[in-house]
Amino acid sequence: MDIAKTKNRGQDQVRKYLLTDVESCTFTFSDGLKSKVLPSPDKEIVLVKLIPRASKSKKFEDSVLKNFMTAKNVNELAQMCRYECVRTFTRHFKKSFGETPYQWMLDRKMEEIQSLVLNSDMTITEIAKMYEFKNVSHLVNAYSKRYGVSPHKNRLSSAI
Repeated sequence: MDIAKTKNRGQDQVRKYLLTDVESCTFTFSDGLKSKVLPSPDKEIVLVKLIPRASKSKKFEDSVLKNFMTAKNVNELAQMCRYECVRTFTRHFKKSFGETPYQWMLDRKMEEIQSLVLNSDMTITEIAKMYEFKNVSHLVNAYSKRYGVSPHKNRLSSAI
């Protein structure tokens, strides 16, 4: 297991886990419930993302964290979090997460994409389809802008 740490506001935070050849993983939650992740027979990649909390509005954050993976856009996320007004949702979101919901969702998506680029054998085309990019060049441009290198070059340099 590889762990990358980063300094953020003077605190150590675990930023990314790369679990390889893990037989199983058990999560124990603060309410006492446990969840066990087992490998699939198809040897699929399991991404586990730990997102730090830095807010007083636990209920709001829990709702966002519960729903953001299935929401396709900010409007849908706001509705899933029971907000009729996207502007109100955005205001609460900025207070809790320190950035707009659009930017936050894009950051999470790009982190997941980078993990797939570096740790899977999926093609860039397959990743673009999986994340519903209009075309591959849109993904390549967004990736290059964020990480300063194309997904293909990033994959090649990490393989060395």
